[in-house]
Amino acid sequence: MIFDDILRQVPTDAVLEDVCVGIFWTFVKPQYGSGMCATAHRWIEDPPGALIDGAGSLVGKSVYDLAALYRSASLTARALALAAVSASCGPMTGQCEKMRAQELVAARCALSPRPLRIALIGHFHFAESLRQAGHTLDIFELENRCQPGDIPVTRAPELLRHADILLMTSSTLITHATEELLSFVRPDTYKMIVGPSVPLSPVLWDYGLDAVCG
Repeated sequence: MIFDDILRQVPTDAVLEDVCVGIFWTFVKPQYGSGMCATAHRWIEDPPGALIDGAGSLVGKSVYDLAALYRSASLTARALALAAVSASCGPMTGQCEKMRAQELVAARCALSPRPLRIALIGHFHFAESLRQAGHTLDIFELENRCQPGDIPVTRAPELLRHADILLMTSSTLITHATEELLSFVRPDTYKMIVGPSVPLSPVLWDYGLDAVCG
């Protein structure tokens, strides 16, 4: 998994200096930086009795110990593990620019002489502007979060191959869906992952992503 490859980049002496699990965001600070993730219990309820071992006394624990929570059935625990590892991994390499994700999507669309078919995994606030520009949008969501017009993400295997651009929320890293979703698109599809939960690690390039927006 992407997570496992990023974990290999984390220094073995990385320890937690600060932890905060909030209603909307989870923040972790080891000595090498800081990281955040969406607190994910709002999408899929944690299973009954799901507890984070050592909650309340995590400061001083090893990032590697916390990383084990990424296998948990609790999405809250997974977000905590991902934030800790993201904060400790090496610096991003390659071409980096300070710009908004929607500006990058718009620039990519402008290169095409025809309207494009854009697959969105999750809801993005700039989706309507893409539709108004004449592009076809397929918006995929978890079944329990689908709005009118959305497509259940269970249909991704049959539909993602039509996408010219794939725009994934960083939350797919928490739900363990990123790698599978990438396997459904064509090699020439422009692939992006977007959001605060994205680890800014060069490992992500190895999975065929064209843009990493954290």
